[in-house]
Amino acid sequence: MKRIATLSMLIAILCSGAGVHAQTPAAPQTGLTAAQSAAIDEIGRRSVAGTATPGVTIAVARGGSIVYAKGFGDRDVENAVPAAPDTRYPIGSNTKQFTATAILMLQDEGKLNVDDRLSKYLPEIPHSRDVKIRNLLNHSGGYAEYTEIQTFDELGNRPATLAHVVGTVDSRPLAFVPGKNRQYSNTGYELLSMVIERVSGMSYKDFLQRRIFTPLGMTSTYVRDSDDTQPNVATEYDSFALGPWEHALHIDYTWFAGAGAIISNVQDLAKWNAALDGGKLLSKRSLTEMMTPVKIGAAFPDYGFAIMVSKLENGHRMVSHGGNTTGAASQDARFPDDDLNIMVLANSGAFDYNSAVSAVYNVLVPSPRPASPSPRPSAAAKPVAGANAAVTAAAERWLDEAVAGHVDLARMRPDARARMQPAHRAALRALAAFGPRTYKLLNVDRRPPSTGYEFLVTTPKKTFVYVYGRDDNGAVSGAGVIEVVDYAPHGAPSPPPVASPQPVAAPPKP
Repeated sequence: MKRIATLSMLIAILCSGAGVHAQTPAAPQTGLTAAQSAAIDEIGRRSVAGTATPGVTIAVARGGSIVYAKGFGDRDVENAVPAAPDTRYPIGSNTKQFTATAILMLQDEGKLNVDDRLSKYLPEIPHSRDVKIRNLLNHSGGYAEYTEIQTFDELGNRPATLAHVVGTVDSRPLAFVPGKNRQYSNTGYELLSMVIERVSGMSYKDFLQRRIFTPLGMTSTYVRDSDDTQPNVATEYDSFALGPWEHALHIDYTWFAGAGAIISNVQDLAKWNAALDGGKLLSKRSLTEMMTPVKIGAAFPDYGFAIMVSKLENGHRMVSHGGNTTGAASQDARFPDDDLNIMVLANSGAFDYNSAVSAVYNVLVPSPRPASPSPRPSAAAKPVAGANAAVTAAAERWLDEAVAGHVDLARMRPDARARMQPAHRAALRALAAFGPRTYKLLNVDRRPPSTGYEFLVTTPKKTFVYVYGRDDNGAVSGAGVIEVVDYAPHGAPSPPPVASPQPVAAPPKP
């Protein structure tokens, strides 16, 4: 999901860390030069060298076939089980591609139309007469975000039905007139899952298995529900404020569904991409509609239906979506003008997959001119939409005070306060060793009743990303510090960043 966790979910239960493994040996690859393979190997090694992620699998496909796939670090820290080329990971919001495709498959069969009112299929849902299926697909429905409610951490520990998940927020007022604005919405994709079930007569899980996974031979992919476990699935982790690896906060996967419940690996995602782009799943009309960005307000104008279609600095197209859960991150990026598909799957919810994809792309398609260093694709010079100077100042002050040894628990939301472990406060104090901090606001992510502020923080010794969440009533809903990986070759400037495929490259949300 863009992320399925709230900002406060970066605060989890402390757990022991483990050492870093070299990349898992893989069968000889074809299609890349030895120098290119070695350069991508180095990207993988750097990814797992610190607290960015315990494990990662990086893959490159051309013409629908994998030409590079390797695992680095650990998929299971406690047992030192290495990540491998075929390791399966939760893919978070990349699930939304599958949900949107399922809706469009039903449209191609004449069973629905994306311009139908939601009330035609779910008349019991509040506001359904005002919202079209199209609005849910492109995040312009306006429903409140269920991952941002104060009780989400507690409720999410127990299995739930789709109706129960949606019912936590659907009676709240819409944030705007549907179709007139855009706000990233996991709730909208839960509603789409309900539409799929109501129209098809199958569960969301069964529909995807019968209509997509099995026909495409995606034998390693499934919709996880509840706490089912299967072999070779990466354990999910987080690191609070660059501290030791911890098990990610537990949320039952029945809360994720069409917003972020799929488990997959790079081999199966390559099959998916080839089938979708090759017209094997959708009519030409529906595929075109899915891949056509529509500008709605100021938010992520390159978004179509669960897909971003962006232009890079070199004029080439990037077709992509990212995803995060409480303890995993994924990026599935296609570059049709270069016949490339780059996939990055990690078992840390805050891993910066955008920078990893950017680094791999620049190995394979070198930039004709150097660019100034930019550790994250979202670091734009223009003013940040939705910024509030007073909140920005409060966010900077919160981290400065925490590093100095004072965390004002009274100002924190109860769930965030409860998870502020002594070890987490110690990890915040340890940031003082890097020296004074300079803040640069990168993004603002509005999800009523909370807003997330993402900063690039530079110190004399380290650069990191800091995310601060604040509710409308002024309570701090969570905070996190994320390591930035330097992928620039030694002695060379950082590679030019590719377009960010997510509205915000911040800590885990679906």
